[in-house]
Amino acid sequence: MALPSSSSSAPDDEAWWHILDPRRSLRARAALVVGGSAVVFTLLLSWGAGGLLRRTIEAERQARFEALAFQLGDKIDRALYERQRALALAARLPAIREAATATAEARRALDALQDAAFDFSWLGVTDAAGRVVVATGRFNEGADAANQPWFRGAQDRPHLGPPRERPELARFASADDEGRAATRFFDLAVPFTDAAGQFAGMIAAHVRWNWSQDVLLSVVPDALVREKIGGTLYDASHDVLLDSGATGWSQPPEPPAIPEARGARGTLVEEPANSASFYTAYARSRGFRDYRGLGWVAVVRQPLDLALAPVLALRRGIEGFGLALAAVGGLLAWIVAGRTARRLRGIGLAAHRIRGGDVLALLPRPHGTDEVAQANRALDTLVEDWRAQHASLAEERDRLAAQLRARDAEQR
Repeated sequence: MALPSSSSSAPDDEAWWHILDPRRSLRARAALVVGGSAVVFTLLLSWGAGGLLRRTIEAERQARFEALAFQLGDKIDRALYERQRALALAARLPAIREAATATAEARRALDALQDAAFDFSWLGVTDAAGRVVVATGRFNEGADAANQPWFRGAQDRPHLGPPRERPELARFASADDEGRAATRFFDLAVPFTDAAGQFAGMIAAHVRWNWSQDVLLSVVPDALVREKIGGTLYDASHDVLLDSGATGWSQPPEPPAIPEARGARGTLVEEPANSASFYTAYARSRGFRDYRGLGWVAVVRQPLDLALAPVLALRRGIEGFGLALAAVGGLLAWIVAGRTARRLRGIGLAAHRIRGGDVLALLPRPHGTDEVAQANRALDTLVEDWRAQHASLAEERDRLAAQLRARDAEQR
């Protein structure tokens, strides 16, 4: 006796694109799980490794840039101290103190000092009223300097003014050994007293600012310039005194906003308006020995995107490798799951045929000892037992039918 056929469609009736639906396809589900897990792991690894590398880079940049900014400010302070000290020593010479009565001797002392220190473009000695008594090259000799900032500022202690353009000195000063003409000079003045301890005048100098570029190059050499690491020196009024130009700007940005609560050194991320962000370190000038400093700030910068370029490169590398791994893993999962899906599909098709009345249909022979093979064997045993029971019931039914037919024949 044939079993009634099932009203549900067999797997063969499904459209081919169902194999791409994870809800209905084992291989699609396996590929999605493996590939998705690889993508999630890649993103987590990229985020974690990138964050760790960023913290490492920031720690390295903090120590390195702070050291560079401190070295720049410290070297400038030491150089200014040496020039102030040289002028202070000259102020103690009797020839300088008695310049009004021994002009020729004072001029020889100034010339010797200028020969020993080339950066002194001009040296002069004033009296207590501010008249220039003697000067190198006789430049401004006899002029009244009473209203000059350096004379007013050096009445009781050494005075040092910020570098500024001095066209009259630029024409007067000769070029240095490298052929660089001086255009900016800073004023330096040291007072001296007479035998009674009263203010008697001062020795003043206009000092070249060219040498500061050599100091900057010694702190930020070409190797760092290629990484766009640049140094800038600002005065207390936020004017730029010195800049390497290594970061590619035409005009350096404003000095970083440093809270007063911060220490003499530190790092921060600058985000200037209409400009790229920078990783910045700063060091406030504290002077050197009896040179008190002028409140200058040395700053070392590098564009933030360049400083963190290794982080971006690492993340891109991890993500690229991870996505490739996800694709390969998903493909392998698709292939491996496809073999299992084909075995399960064969079992399903055979079960549909048996259910539809094909009692001769056989289940696929299992291979191996995995879970699918074990389930296949169990189902095959179940089907064979069912067939044996079905055959036994059919024989019993036929026997009873024969007995009924024989009884009906006897009664006739």
